Amino acid sequence: MQRISVLVLALSMALSATNGFQFMKNWKLPSRNRNAKTLQNRFGDKQIAVITSVESELGKQTAQALLKTGDYHVIGGFCGDEKKGLDGLNSEDFTPVQCNLDSFQSVREFCDKVNEYRLNKPLDRVVCYAGESGDNKDQQLLSEDGQNLVLQRNYLSPFLLTGLLLGGMEDCADGRLTLVCNDNDDASTTELLNLEELLDTKADATKALQNAQQCTQLLTHFLHEKYHKLMTVSFNDYKLSASSSPDKDAQGLFDVLQGTKKSGVSWTLADDKLVESEDGLAAYDIDAAYKLFQLSEEVTKAEWPAIKVVNSPCPTLKVIGQVTKGQVKKQELKRMRELGRPGISEPDLPTKLGKRQKVIAFADKVVSGVLKNTIGRVAKVASSKILGEFPEEALTGSFDEIAEEDVQELEDEIMSQLAKENIAKKDNDKKLVVITGCSSGLGRKTAQALLRSGEYHVIGAVRDLDKMEAVAEIDDFDMDNFTPMRCELNSFDSVRKFCDQVETFRDGKPLDRLICNAGVYQPSLRHAKWSKDGHEQTMQINFLSHFLIISLLMNSMKGSKDPRITMVGSVTGNDNTVGGGGVYPIADLHDLDGFKAGFKNPIEMADGYGFIGAKAYKDSKLCLMMLANFLHSKYHKSTGIAFSSMYPGCIAESPLFREKRAWFRKYFPVFMRFITGGFVGEQEAGQRLYQVMHDPRCKKSGVYWGWNGGPREGRGAEALEKGGQISGGGGAGGGWDSIFENDQSGKVLNLDTAYNLFQYSTEITGAEWPSSLEDWSSSPVAVATAVETEVSSSPSPEVETEDAVEV
Repeated sequence: MQRISVLVLALSMALSATNGFQFMKNWKLPSRNRNAKTLQNRFGDKQIAVITSVESELGKQTAQALLKTGDYHVIGGFCGDEKKGLDGLNSEDFTPVQCNLDSFQSVREFCDKVNEYRLNKPLDRVVCYAGESGDNKDQQLLSEDGQNLVLQRNYLSPFLLTGLLLGGMEDCADGRLTLVCNDNDDASTTELLNLEELLDTKADATKALQNAQQCTQLLTHFLHEKYHKLMTVSFNDYKLSASSSPDKDAQGLFDVLQGTKKSGVSWTLADDKLVESEDGLAAYDIDAAYKLFQLSEEVTKAEWPAIKVVNSPCPTLKVIGQVTKGQVKKQELKRMRELGRPGISEPDLPTKLGKRQKVIAFADKVVSGVLKNTIGRVAKVASSKILGEFPEEALTGSFDEIAEEDVQELEDEIMSQLAKENIAKKDNDKKLVVITGCSSGLGRKTAQALLRSGEYHVIGAVRDLDKMEAVAEIDDFDMDNFTPMRCELNSFDSVRKFCDQVETFRDGKPLDRLICNAGVYQPSLRHAKWSKDGHEQTMQINFLSHFLIISLLMNSMKGSKDPRITMVGSVTGNDNTVGGGGVYPIADLHDLDGFKAGFKNPIEMADGYGFIGAKAYKDSKLCLMMLANFLHSKYHKSTGIAFSSMYPGCIAESPLFREKRAWFRKYFPVFMRFITGGFVGEQEAGQRLYQVMHDPRCKKSGVYWGWNGGPREGRGAEALEKGGQISGGGGAGGGWDSIFENDQSGKVLNLDTAYNLFQYSTEITGAEWPSSLEDWSSSPVAVATAVETEVSSSPSPEVETEDAVEV
């Protein structure tokens, strides 16, 4: 009887479990089906558009125009009585929702209802329009949130609404967010917006409306720089013309929503035609925009979408990477626990252990010691025998300082000769180029390609003039158009001296190109090495010194017809690739705590954690690529300089890997050539960097250049005479036309981190930057030196993509 009871009980429990699983099944799957059916019934195949102040004449006509296409379901935000002002919008594809722009709470409730109603279907169009004209010029009204009423309606509430709805646009194929503002000539000046007076509740309506327009323009360009490359969303503003009728304004706004897809543009009507408005440089001031964004976040408590971090798409490397990442994390925690963050925080004080914890700690210590002295020693000896020993310079660092007395005599001799010859060199029509690190590797081949073109005079920044002299002779450099100058990137004083020499040499002739190429890679270095300025060596040579060079030489580019500055990046700093996201340690600056604390000895890394040689290199390349993007945002509009970064591919035979073991240096090129197909020789990589400097298509700013196709080694210098199109062995397609605008990871595109990186690096290096509000196109230097010469499109090198950099 007891056995029967147990059997009945077990059967009952099994049936209950089965019913439970069945319940979960019936609860989950039909739920998705219901959502799919609801979405189909509610929206069909239509896109979703959100328009605020839909009761206004402009809002109503724009909604009607979108509904008339039959492609949209419009969610209209209205203020006041639902039946008032919404006549003509009686459509099954129109959904009215209360939205009072005078109240932050109302805006939040509106956005909550929109996000609930769309059922995770992406938003395709968002139009923020306040409907406030500011006609009551002398009124000083306050909103229910205590803000200036006109400013809140026209800027602060649209700011909050944009932040709350932007995340819903992430998955759309062609999202467009448009901020509508009133065109006010007084607000289109180049004067900076006074942020201290922005929240002045006593400002009259006219002043508040001017402030709102300036804020809207700054916000438009800031959102374009911050989010456009991360999302398929175009950010624009639309200025209402005082001379246009509501009908024409509505047609213009409709054209913005349905016409050519462009981002970061201020649209307006001129002679009843939609045109791009020429905003003053103040509208592009990234510093003011960043501060405005922070202030607006503080006032509205807006939540903005987080920056996406995309890792390697390779499943295998994800698994391997997670294991490696776990080990790295374990070591970092150990460093934090035992050493703290050198120069930032002290080690954690030991806590009192209980008896059980003491026994566990003692056992762990004994087992670790035994394993280390038995299996560990055997593994170490075996790896040394099989893989070979690390080169001595890999353990101590191969980058050694060159004594000043060894180079001073040669440097003085060269500069004396330059003083006699530079006048003839400067007066020719060749473009003036500065490239760092051109005595070996990528820089050497790039300088060779530049000189062979016959269109450039190259200034080579090198640390060893004797070596450069020998390389120039071996490679048959055209010494009439090549000027080597000493530049020790391990010293800020040497960098400043080099830049002074460039200024003396050019003597008023504008600098046309600046190539930040030099770098060191010390992955096996066990401890951080320090520069002459007390900074970690890899970061100073690869990034900080180039940061300083750009700040010192930027003004030299005034008057250049086609100025370009490019940074040599690396796949290892871009974690949306296999090479950057699947091989740890991964480049990550975190919160820049090391830079924030001054980045001086004993601070070893940008993030403030313990030193890892490979990560120091990857972080430095991440910094360079972020700098290129930030300088584009800050200076391109005012200076016309094209700021870019590029990845030439995996130069597997580069001297950059000189610190690797012999087996790696021997077989890594074979692996890259025949397994991954990503091998790129120095010659080809040099031609690629040359293309970024020479090709008219590479005038575009804010781009990370890459190349499609397989390796084309074997064509050599003949590519310059064949338009980059190569045939024969190893030339399976590609060529000059295989260059493309490569994608960057969320870390590289993180504008907030880039802004802080720029501020901290300026303090660390003592760099002085030109004003971003000075229009170089109208400067006396530009007017006096501008020459109408078209950039030659003569043939050149090739293309492809994969790994590494140079020396």
